[in-house]
Amino acid sequence: MNLYRSKLVKKIYLAGLLMASNQVMASDDCQFGGLVNQSDWVERVSLASDDCYKSWFNAPKGTALSLYSESSLKNIVLELDKSIVSYRGEESEAKRIHNLSEFIRAAYYVRYNNRSELGSFSKDFSVMVAHIADRFIGSDNARLLGAEQADAMYSVTLLVDNIRQLPITMDSMLTLLESINPENSQSYEFIWGVNNLFVAMFGHIYLDEFYEDLLLHPEYLERLENFVHDNLWLMGTEAEMLLHHAVREIGRLLVSDKEAINQSVVRFLKKVMRDHGLDGEQRKLWVAAAEMLLHYEPEIAESLDIPNQKIVLEQNLFVHRYQCEGPAVIRSQNLTKEQEVEACEKLREAENEFHSLVKSGQVPVEDDYNSELEVVVWKDKSSYSTFSHFLFGNSTNNGGQYLEGDPTKADNTARFLAYRTDSDTLSILNLEHEYVHYLDGRFNLYGDFRQTMAKGNIVWWLEGFAEYAHYKDKNQGAIRVIGKDNYSLSEVLATSYDDDANRVYRWGYLAVRFLFEKHPTEIEQLLGYARKGEYSTWSKEVQRLGSDYDQEFTLWIKSLANDKGQEPESEERPNSDKITEMSLNSSATYSAKKYQEHLFYIDVPDRVTEFKVSIKGDGDADLYASYDRVAHYFDYETADYKVGASNEAIIFEPQDDGFVVPGRYYFSLTGRDSFHKVIVSSVAEIEAVEDSSQNYPTVLENGQTEIITVDGVYYVGLYVDEPGTVNVSVKPVDDKHGNIDLYIGLDAWASKENFDIPAYDILDYKYVNFEASKPGYVYFTFDSVADSRKFELTISH
Repeated sequence: MNLYRSKLVKKIYLAGLLMASNQVMASDDCQFGGLVNQSDWVERVSLASDDCYKSWFNAPKGTALSLYSESSLKNIVLELDKSIVSYRGEESEAKRIHNLSEFIRAAYYVRYNNRSELGSFSKDFSVMVAHIADRFIGSDNARLLGAEQADAMYSVTLLVDNIRQLPITMDSMLTLLESINPENSQSYEFIWGVNNLFVAMFGHIYLDEFYEDLLLHPEYLERLENFVHDNLWLMGTEAEMLLHHAVREIGRLLVSDKEAINQSVVRFLKKVMRDHGLDGEQRKLWVAAAEMLLHYEPEIAESLDIPNQKIVLEQNLFVHRYQCEGPAVIRSQNLTKEQEVEACEKLREAENEFHSLVKSGQVPVEDDYNSELEVVVWKDKSSYSTFSHFLFGNSTNNGGQYLEGDPTKADNTARFLAYRTDSDTLSILNLEHEYVHYLDGRFNLYGDFRQTMAKGNIVWWLEGFAEYAHYKDKNQGAIRVIGKDNYSLSEVLATSYDDDANRVYRWGYLAVRFLFEKHPTEIEQLLGYARKGEYSTWSKEVQRLGSDYDQEFTLWIKSLANDKGQEPESEERPNSDKITEMSLNSSATYSAKKYQEHLFYIDVPDRVTEFKVSIKGDGDADLYASYDRVAHYFDYETADYKVGASNEAIIFEPQDDGFVVPGRYYFSLTGRDSFHKVIVSSVAEIEAVEDSSQNYPTVLENGQTEIITVDGVYYVGLYVDEPGTVNVSVKPVDDKHGNIDLYIGLDAWASKENFDIPAYDILDYKYVNFEASKPGYVYFTFDSVADSRKFELTISH
């Protein structure tokens, strides 16, 4: 995912190398912007609070010139080394290691996301970091189970993936994995810290050095295999994912072209499948092995009869089948007969409302043979995540998915996959939404999904109509986005699946609702085109609708936002004495008696890439959550609970666009037994928002021309990826006559007093060339002697 799609040139924060007197940055906090001018910035990082992390990871790309340059970051690395050497397991020491590791991770994260422009850290630098990390991972202190201590271990082990130096730490990380036991397997942080071995293995699958090291150390693969065989007791526990991930990442080594490795991997996967079969909980391991063979060695998979075994597994999992009075056939793991009837009734109501809305006459589009729909209902999210991709090929980082297939083929099977959020009630997530996708494809949209998407300008309808058909005028989640990132109708109608979830679903809903309520004949006309497959005409007409109704749409959404009568009758709106607000990246402490619950909510803005809410403390507390409706321990959408513990976390996965669905998330912290001190923490990472302040330097790409206005001191950086000649062209584009001085630094920001190459008195056109002897940044400082000047600047190498 490209976090910097909007521009190639951005303004960036200045750093220790940049000592311009006109900077005005906060100096009393650990936010990235507050660090750049501080002489004690390393200590500020060491003592930071968690809520500063997001600013580190979201720092603009030009930080490669400043705190995230190798020369500056080395100070953090050395401080981390010193902290690890002196570490005795105290909470404050662990927090220091955690902070320093996160800062280094953030530097690598920013560099990686902009590697084509900024380059990468040198191998020598990454190797140095890896040896320091290895010293910690290999120590007994890495196994400490306090919350801060486990957080430190998690951060250091995850750092290994960032720096891509797993060969250096592999032995230590395997030893840490082998230390898993009934006690530490209860620690959420410890489990995920140990799991970072598999995160790093996945990150190294295309690196030759990783496979060369495995050839030098065949015992590594043996130890991984032994871990799986020796720790089957983990099945059914919170830590069973370590076994799944071990099998999958061993299997993924088949990417290698090393025959010795591949033979060992295939032998291991075959053994897993022999030992664990299709019955019981351990079939999850069979699936992990079979999926890797199907993907990387299909001929071997065929010889092992895996395709037929998939059919057997599917039959074993879905023991219930119920034909609704209509196209839907419900296949489920554990729905009761009453729940099947209830689900069919919901689908029947949705179908009747659909036909009434679009006036289809219940006549399918031509060449559509999807007369039957298979509704596959998993018993829970865990089963959906474990089996659904293997059996049906859908992605599982979502709340369900509709797979249309090719409707022009008579033997095609249309199906949608969904999962239950509660075993006692029906609670099938997105049931009506996904069913509308099926109806839309059969009665409104000619052809398959690919044909529908070919001419553009249709995503707003696909998702917006599914939302509108379900919610009608009761979609408060959509109403709440008005006023945040308002879009014109033209912009909404041009939405693609690359846009964020708010724009796709909520603004899509608003556009569809607007047209249904204000211009229903336009809807009828559009559907006429879609039913005949005239998507080029659809696209042109949609663009016309945008230009015709932009102004009306803007007024309509304003009136909608101000209309107090739109609250849905069924939605509970808590009073202030019943529920409290909690901010992102904050924490709060609670106590409670047995069965007492504390209710709170968190508003998640747009462009959040990670969102986690966790609890830790004494007693026995459980955490429950729902999206856009109040959560209780008896009524919720998702939960994480452990009997006898208060150490849980709920992670909200990003959608296909890479972002967590924005909106209001409700939580219930409930005492299964009493607790006296439980800390609730929310952690989120938000995509960087670029800063446009003129006090920040500009990063240019090779050969790029930029118009710059020099008023005082102006800074420009260029990354040179190899030694060679650098050419600088400066051409005035205004009619002023003030001189500009240019100072060039090869290793640091230049100034009037300290520079490598000067270019005084730029009055008219100026051309400068010089040699850069090594890869890295070249630093250009412009200083206006008198009035401000505007120049056309081009730098190439």
